[in-house]
Amino acid sequence: MPGHYDPLLVALSYVIAVFGGYVALDLAHHSGNGTANPSIAPNRRGDSERDPGDGRRLASAALALGAGIWSMHFIGMLAYRSDIPISYDAGLTALSFLLAVAVSGAGLFAVARNRPRRHTLPVAGTLTGLGIVSMHYVGMAGMRMDMNLSYDVILVAVSVAVAIVASTVALWLAFRTQRPLQRAAGAVLLGLGVVTMHYTGMAAAGMEPITEVSTAAPDSMGAYHAMPAHAMTSSGQRMALSPSLLAIMTGVGTLLLLSLAMLSSLLDRRQQAERSAEQEARYRAIVDTAVDPIILIDDQGTVESFNHAAEKTFGYRADEVIGRNVNMLMPEPYRSAHDGYLDRYHRTGERRIVGIGREVEGLRKDGSTFPLDLSVGEWHVGRRRMYTGIMRDITARKAAEEAILRARDEAEAARIEAVRARDDAQRADRAKTKFLAAASHDLRQPLQSLFFFAHALSDKLQDHPTSPLLASMTDSLNGLRVMLDSLLDVSRLDAGVVKPGITDFALGPLLDRLAEEYRIRATESGLTLRHVPTSAWTSSDPALLERILRNLIENAIRYTERGHILVGCLHRGGTLRLAVIDQGIGIPADRTGDIFQEFIQLANPERDRRKGLGLGLAIVRRLAGLLDHEVVVRSTPGRGSGFFLDLPTAVPRPVPKPVRCPTELPDAKGLIVVVDDDTIILLSMRAMLEEWGYEVVAAVSADEAIASLLNLGRQPAMIVADYRLREGRTGVEAIRDIYGVCGVRVPAVVLTGDTDPARIAEVQRSGHRLIHKPVSAPMLREILTSAA
Repeated sequence: MPGHYDPLLVALSYVIAVFGGYVALDLAHHSGNGTANPSIAPNRRGDSERDPGDGRRLASAALALGAGIWSMHFIGMLAYRSDIPISYDAGLTALSFLLAVAVSGAGLFAVARNRPRRHTLPVAGTLTGLGIVSMHYVGMAGMRMDMNLSYDVILVAVSVAVAIVASTVALWLAFRTQRPLQRAAGAVLLGLGVVTMHYTGMAAAGMEPITEVSTAAPDSMGAYHAMPAHAMTSSGQRMALSPSLLAIMTGVGTLLLLSLAMLSSLLDRRQQAERSAEQEARYRAIVDTAVDPIILIDDQGTVESFNHAAEKTFGYRADEVIGRNVNMLMPEPYRSAHDGYLDRYHRTGERRIVGIGREVEGLRKDGSTFPLDLSVGEWHVGRRRMYTGIMRDITARKAAEEAILRARDEAEAARIEAVRARDDAQRADRAKTKFLAAASHDLRQPLQSLFFFAHALSDKLQDHPTSPLLASMTDSLNGLRVMLDSLLDVSRLDAGVVKPGITDFALGPLLDRLAEEYRIRATESGLTLRHVPTSAWTSSDPALLERILRNLIENAIRYTERGHILVGCLHRGGTLRLAVIDQGIGIPADRTGDIFQEFIQLANPERDRRKGLGLGLAIVRRLAGLLDHEVVVRSTPGRGSGFFLDLPTAVPRPVPKPVRCPTELPDAKGLIVVVDDDTIILLSMRAMLEEWGYEVVAAVSADEAIASLLNLGRQPAMIVADYRLREGRTGVEAIRDIYGVCGVRVPAVVLTGDTDPARIAEVQRSGHRLIHKPVSAPMLREILTSAA
């Protein structure tokens, strides 16, 4: 273009370009990084959660850069001096301003939001450069003069290249300048590039005179004029501003706008710095007063913060650790694996500790190791990836856990030992029960035959001189039977085959009968047995309760040398208390629990059979437990003892008086089958039954009994079988075989001297009546009579 440039305005345009670039770089820098110290005040926002102030700063940076570029462009155009009057289209001029701001903002926002991407900067720089070129040539198109503009293609291409390079450099500098001098140098280079682009574009324009008047466009209402300095106004012409004045006004306005933006940025940064300082102080107070070690590291593992708790835990001062790799606080193999773990996490995102936490080991300055819980959090400051590690020394917890484990192991060992001891005691108890059962069986077999022979002889030796000897022998046999019956009671209770039949009944008749029965024995022993009548009712098993009372009364008679025995019932609120009180020898306080054990007799060291066997109270304890009745003992040595049994009360009801009918033996005698593998018992029972008038089939096995019945062609009236037979067979099986031959069930009795609980339970399940040897002749006769 012909003409020249005003050097002062050219200089003004360059100053505005440099100042606008510096303001834009400064705002862009602080929008991306802020002023917080990343090692002290970690930013807990991720990449997707940015500070709203960053967007405002980027917008301000775009406005500053766009305004600076456009102002430089417009002032540069006004700096051109030509004899041809030039005016500017207001619409295109405004469009050029908007293009400058828009393309600057688009470039800055694109790079700020996509910094990690490789091609973001070249693409954004190219688009921004093309936008600036568009802004420049749109502004040139807004010029109104009596000349046609033409452009040199080469210079236009050079201006485009300069614009793209300048835009790319500007965007690159926007987020990489850290210090003010760097930003100032970048602004100088950016201003130089923009000015170069502008004046290269101006140089590319050429002017040609308009050949036809009709092609000249008149001034429109939207154009404003910039007249040469020598132009004069007349009454027929409009008022116009000189180019210098217009350029100065544009420059001053732009500088004022940029200064305000810079001042606003400085005030904003000052407030942000104060907030950051407050946050830093608050964070430092929290970190330094935390009881757990807190360590901050960067993505290379370098320690940037080390709080007081960490100093106490690891034994290092903060200045000994900060700046060094955090693996110095780890023993092997954690030390060697740490950097590899960080690198693998950065490459693959595989989490092993970050965001999860785990138990690791720490290494103190003195070389000792200790267990700790480690929790690691990840956060970002700009493009920097940071990690916060929060640790807790769990040495005490581990010691407590080990103590708990040891205690648990010891408790388990004690439990196993207790179970073993219990099993041993149970085995010993079962062995004792089996021993008693075997001994009872072996003793009852010959005792049973003695009973039957003695009874058979008593019928034949009536009024014979030897009958008193036979009576004495019978008394001895009865004493032996009582002893074996006591052993049997213990075995049956241990077997659990005794099932109580609970019913409501009156206590008065039971106590009256027992008092009357034992009053004669007490008198024979020089004692007085007193009985307190009662009308109370209770809920219990009458037979088992009678057995308890008998044992208690017999014990009182045995161990009382003189004085009284009292039997009665006391009312205690909603319960009854049966009492058997004597004035005997008494029981020491530390031995009241022992008297309920088997074969314990405190006052019978010589084992006098007349004082019992030591099983009576053992049976009382078992029966009371079976009936759920509590037994209480009160005793004073030398003054006597009291045994109390707590019973529930029941509502009395009228009971008809029983009528006793005399039992008469039937005239007809039946056929009795006797099966026993003991020949002596078999012969004695046969002799006794035949003496009573029965027909007897005596056999040592079921097969022999069946053969005899088939020969006779008769059905038996009753079967009496021993439990243990030859070849491992039982009386229950023998009865079943005989039933098969008879075709009908006849009354059957199983005799046994075995007190084994399993044997007792088996016979109970068969449904046959079980009688324990030795059975007395009157009892057997009663059984036969009832069966008939």
